[in-house]
Amino acid sequence: MKFTDIIDVIERNKKIKESGGITSILPPFERLAQHYGGFTKSSITAITASSGVGKTKFVKQLAVSNVINQTFNTNLKVKIFYFALEENSTDFWLSFICTWLYKKHRINISVAQLKSIGSYTVSQELLTKVMEAEKAIQILQDKVEVIDYIRNPTGILKFIKGYFDNPEIGNYTYKALPDGKKVISGYEYKNKDLWVFCVVDHISLLSNEVSSETRTRLSSYQTLDMFVKDYVLEVFSKRYQMVNVIVHQQTPASEKAVYTSRGSLIEEKIEPSLEELHINKGIHQDYEIVMGLFNPSRYDIEVHNGYDISLLGRGYRALKFLKDRHYGLENTSLGLNFNGATGVFAELPKAEVMQTGNYYEKYSQDLTAQSNKPQ
Repeated sequence: MKFTDIIDVIERNKKIKESGGITSILPPFERLAQHYGGFTKSSITAITASSGVGKTKFVKQLAVSNVINQTFNTNLKVKIFYFALEENSTDFWLSFICTWLYKKHRINISVAQLKSIGSYTVSQELLTKVMEAEKAIQILQDKVEVIDYIRNPTGILKFIKGYFDNPEIGNYTYKALPDGKKVISGYEYKNKDLWVFCVVDHISLLSNEVSSETRTRLSSYQTLDMFVKDYVLEVFSKRYQMVNVIVHQQTPASEKAVYTSRGSLIEEKIEPSLEELHINKGIHQDYEIVMGLFNPSRYDIEVHNGYDISLLGRGYRALKFLKDRHYGLENTSLGLNFNGATGVFAELPKAEVMQTGNYYEKYSQDLTAQSNKPQ
């Protein structure tokens, strides 16, 4: 790459920022956005947590609704491919209706309740409010495509390749080899303001791939290794300059409480870590950013990172940077308040600030509201 080409990148982004444009998509949390640049083209970000902590809902807010909100009425065009390996597309869109009802009407309702499962039945009044969400959901559906029927790495690769094999999207660039042959060296977008996302939720549920050479089925470890290294890194990131977001669960063993010989809980043993990435922890080498979500209330922890968990309860989450190649945030944490039914995360004030005013009273009231049935 010529030095002039490198300088062109610096100058181009400088002009974009000076004209009020966007060079990265910041997170929806004000304090975090001051230090973390957010999503950029060709980036690979992983979100990890134990089961049931809220990683899917966090990714939906961070990589779907936040991306749509921040790019709405801007020069950027967004296309999000969401490979839902855990839930079906119906539940995916129902979860966004739950979020919309909470933000618009402060109604706390889950996907199960929206489907009138169990003892709850949706009222006509609530159904009327749900119908009002049509425009908001349509805006999302214009930019987000949910794929819940492809589970293997090669299937995902073919789907993504099919999108880019379209001259309306762009064209491949080639490099000549010494023997005269040409190989694909990259991809040039027809619209440079188009940002394409690949979200995989979650990677541990990928179906084991079959080796093209031996025709034998690969292990789960080999399947994840091939998907991240050969497809996400080499094709999606380097060739297509996609924004890649991968949900990677922690191992089941990481959920077990570990104590000292005196019976004290060792918190660092139950918090998310790179060592406890499920099936294949080695692929974290290809992740640029790894963020872990932690719910200390599961372990009856009373104070975590200075926050009083006895007051915040199950609504508290700690977001910790486990790996960061760019911003120096590794091992730093952010306190979040989580509404489990609606999937909404909100940034908490700093722990020392929470001690003043009526912050704990406010969040305790929010927690009480979450437990109430919707009207």
